[in-house]
Amino acid sequence: MALQAPTAIGSGEVSQCQDLGPAQPTQKVAQPQYLVPDGHLEKLLEGRGLLQKLTGFHITIAFVHLALGGYLLSTVKNLHLVVLKCWYPFWGAVSFLISGIMAMTTMTFPSKTSLKILSVTANIVSLLCALAGFYLIAKDLFLESPFPWPIWRPYPNPTAYIQRLELALFCFTCLEIFLAGPTAVTICRMKRLRAEDKDDSHLDSDAPMKGEGVAGATTML
Repeated sequence: MALQAPTAIGSGEVSQCQDLGPAQPTQKVAQPQYLVPDGHLEKLLEGRGLLQKLTGFHITIAFVHLALGGYLLSTVKNLHLVVLKCWYPFWGAVSFLISGIMAMTTMTFPSKTSLKILSVTANIVSLLCALAGFYLIAKDLFLESPFPWPIWRPYPNPTAYIQRLELALFCFTCLEIFLAGPTAVTICRMKRLRAEDKDDSHLDSDAPMKGEGVAGATTML
């Protein structure tokens, strides 16, 4: 009887150890979460917002050119205006409208590289058309001006309103010159940010596989 007591105690301790075995919590390895950096996302949103504004300006300038050009064409009869003889308000408006629509298309389909190349090309053509219009209007207003000078001469003057309309067309042409470059640069910048975003997504897809391998090795240990 005295010899059986330690055996009973020993068997009790073994049974307690066996009972405590499965109850021990297993180690869990927290898998890292890979997210796009906040700064990268902010740059994408800022570039998209800026491109939307530039696109709106392009389309607005195109319709202003059409309106002013149509009004001048229907009003001016005896004055020799080079800008109307060359039909600049119309083909200039078409180039500005195409560049704006192409920039809008790149926002709708951001993964199409060919659309971005076409949009940059359209903005370069738009810049060349605006420079040509700048020269034609400057020739009318300053070089071979059929208008009385200075431009702020008060009424009555039958051609003063035509002169002011062409001056307004000149201002919108200058604005288009300054818009074409930033629009092309913004499109190229958005293309680069999209490429970086794709690289980050590839890294994110590889990371969980490595995490699962580490978790499996820890479980086996």
